Amino acid sequence: MNALNLNRLNVNAPYSVWQVSDDSYGFKTDFGVLYRVAFTRDQTIWEEDAYEFAILNENQKTSPSDKNLRETVFCLIEEFFLVNPKILLYQCETGDNRQAIRDRLFLRWFNEYEFRNKYCIEVSEIIAEGISNFIAVIIQKSNPDADKILDDFRNFVGFFSNKPC
Repeated sequence: MNALNLNRLNVNAPYSVWQVSDDSYGFKTDFGVLYRVAFTRDQTIWEEDAYEFAILNENQKTSPSDKNLRETVFCLIEEFFLVNPKILLYQCETGDNRQAIRDRLFLRWFNEYEFRNKYCIEVSEIIAEGISNFIAVIIQKSNPDADKILDDFRNFVGFFSNKPC
């Protein structure tokens, strides 16, 4: 992954963002919550050009409704697509059975996002071993391979939906 441009990112992000590792970035909210956003190469569906996006609460503090958190996350996504105009996958963390809540929150954030019309997001639920997993693909509408990417994603999800017992 090409590194994000922190100077450009921090011009627009409400919270100051710093690089944590080659593929992750951190910021701290006004409420003392420390977040790390990671963009990890993913080869689950595509052999190249796909990254998994994760939002991690590093200090496990409760996060109240925070518009600046949402805006900072979307500044990171915008910057990702500026330097890596590829595929972004998002899977809600399942460790505490709150994945459906995380999915609804992210979709609400996305639907409130000022520049949402630049992107296509498709979310699906995959049930594996009785656990609901929410996975999404986010691509730029300008991506010349958008239709194929969405078809690949739907086929991948369909495989799990039609899996024999």
